[in-house]
Amino acid sequence: MDAKTKKQTLITFYFIFILFGLSIIVIDPLVPVIAEAMDVGFDKMGIALFVGSVTALIANIISGRLSDSVDIKKLVLTGLFLLFLGFALFGAYLDFAVFIIVTIFLRVGFGTIDTSIHSFSSKLFKKDISRVFLKLDIAWYSGAAMGPLVVSAILYFDFLPRYLFLVFAFVYIFFIAVFYRICPRKRIDAGLPVKDTTAAPKNGKSILATVRDPLILNASMILFIYLGSLMGLSTWMTTYFLSLGVPVAYGSAILSVYWFFSIAGMMLTSRLVRRFSEIGILFYSCLAGIIFLSLFSFMPFLYIKIAALALQAVCFAAIFPLTTAISANSDPENSGTILGFTIAFAFAGSIVFQPIYGYVTEYLGKGYISYIALGGSLTGFIFVAMLFRIMSRRIKV
Repeated sequence: MDAKTKKQTLITFYFIFILFGLSIIVIDPLVPVIAEAMDVGFDKMGIALFVGSVTALIANIISGRLSDSVDIKKLVLTGLFLLFLGFALFGAYLDFAVFIIVTIFLRVGFGTIDTSIHSFSSKLFKKDISRVFLKLDIAWYSGAAMGPLVVSAILYFDFLPRYLFLVFAFVYIFFIAVFYRICPRKRIDAGLPVKDTTAAPKNGKSILATVRDPLILNASMILFIYLGSLMGLSTWMTTYFLSLGVPVAYGSAILSVYWFFSIAGMMLTSRLVRRFSEIGILFYSCLAGIIFLSLFSFMPFLYIKIAALALQAVCFAAIFPLTTAISANSDPENSGTILGFTIAFAFAGSIVFQPIYGYVTEYLGKGYISYIALGGSLTGFIFVAMLFRIMSRRIKV
């Protein structure tokens, strides 16, 4: 693949991730509206969303493994098509049985897109994985930051969600056409003839042999704990500020500030990786993030809490791209398998931590929300320190 095509492909990936972040963030706040429109209870909605989450987890692992053995372009197109199909189907017909099918399509599509694009990028830009992953996350966060504004507009103008889903379907089919046009019949490795694309990874490693590396296991635990606890904090943030007497409207504004400072943190990290190692940035940013999160948890003054929250967002923002980049760099030939495994752990963390947040909030109180995030960050830092030690030993060798 020539340099021009690689650049066009990467730009397309950025726009896909903006749409990815926007569409996935918009869905969850609209669950009550969708449930009311279908006249079903939250218990049934919860079951449907749980089934979708489990299928997304499986999709991450499978698409990661396949990206080391098949043409990754086909995986990207498959993920985009599933998202188009899911949004189009739900936009056309509103029914609970359809909602279950749509949820599976969307979650599998999101999981496939997330893993396959990261894997595609790691193979296209082997010498610049960290910065590319950071820019992908900046694109995702940019879309996610627009999500609350879109939801507010939908509710304010009484716009039916199904029409929004039809808009998403149209945009996804547009990106299918653009991606297919930009990257038709092109090999990732420029200049190499097309051979057996169904062959096993070049070094023949099994999934177990690839992921049982202590580096990969520690990286997976970092993503499981940090992404689970910190994404849970963002979900329950407005609830936490209610315990401090801050109305939801103002709490939502604080949440938007949190997202924008996360983007700033990734932009800062993209500059730092030019001069410092990924593991060094990860170690010290997590340490600083814990300090600011402690201030957020224990300081009684509201404005200090908000300032500490913004600073910890800057520090924690790059955990996902840095950890996945470190993992992919450890074995480039099997980077797809590794990314599928580690990203699946990140997703599993959100599944596990959300009910923990709900249980603690219900039975202990809203004020304990920050303590869950702090406890998760302290636990996750143990694995960061272990990963730092593993990386230091390998560099010496």
